[in-house]
Amino acid sequence: MRILLYIVILALLVLAPVQRLDVAKLEPVQTVALSVVDGMFVIKTDTKNTGRGKDLAAAIEDLESNTPGVIYLDTAQYLLLAENAKDYAGWLEKYLRKSVRVSLWDGKGSVENASKFLGIHDDLPTLRRWNRDAKKAVKKT
Repeated sequence: MRILLYIVILALLVLAPVQRLDVAKLEPVQTVALSVVDGMFVIKTDTKNTGRGKDLAAAIEDLESNTPGVIYLDTAQYLLLAENAKDYAGWLEKYLRKSVRVSLWDGKGSVENASKFLGIHDDLPTLRRWNRDAKKAVKKT
């Protein structure tokens, strides 16, 4: 009886429908930039991909649909926040790791080159600390 159970489990594993993923189509991201332009959220990555939307979820969905491969935001190490988008950093916790380093960004310069320069700054706060400090500031006011 046990052997029959093992055969059934093995057969299910072999016959299970699996979507194969081509490794060449993976787009790991190192830097993500968030800004708000004309009321639209704009997300840019160091892989030269951009997403726009009325809310953050729509912008990320647009980013994923505009990327020719499969984009991985959870590989990001740095988050650049435009001054007008810094209040939305908390919304990114569900898409990025909490250990992502956060920096304010003036929108100038390319996101593609930012990783080189951000790597030398040891004192950048993590997304977790950024959001925690923002919550404390709101409570004080």
